[in-house]
Amino acid sequence: MQLHGVLIDLDLTLVDSQIAAAARKSRRWPAVYEMIPRFTRYDGVSELLVELSESDIGVCVVTSSPSKYCSLVLEHFEWRGIKKVCYHDTSRRKPDPDPLLRGLQLLEVQSQHAISVGDDPIDTVAARRAGIFSVGALWGALDREALIASKPDALCATVTDLRTLMFERS
Repeated sequence: MQLHGVLIDLDLTLVDSQIAAAARKSRRWPAVYEMIPRFTRYDGVSELLVELSESDIGVCVVTSSPSKYCSLVLEHFEWRGIKKVCYHDTSRRKPDPDPLLRGLQLLEVQSQHAISVGDDPIDTVAARRAGIFSVGALWGALDREALIASKPDALCATVTDLRTLMFERS
């Protein structure tokens, strides 16, 4: 398979945002925005995003969070050229395939030339329903056993494992 696009979850896949979990759950977005500078990116994420860009492989963040939040996180880490599908961009959310299908449209990529990466079983289900190769991101998963039980097409323990998988597939 020729890899042309990567659909990737934001929280607990690209960044560790656990410090804002309670505020996010209660939708106290101003408080969440103030915490973004304390988020950490997972080891190797920035380098992977640069390598994907240099290889002309499109990246789209697919998140159930609001667009402003997603944009602020991407800006904070200086991740540019990334498309995004956020909470208000589709009427249905993951595990429905609509957000991933919208991401494919934005990247102008067919499902068989993309992979979907996420830390939660809903990411696996959405990818399966969209006909996209699914990758479980174990490095950020809060419930690793549930992610494993969702049976993604591949599991990666680290971002380095993900990089190897992506570039073996491209």
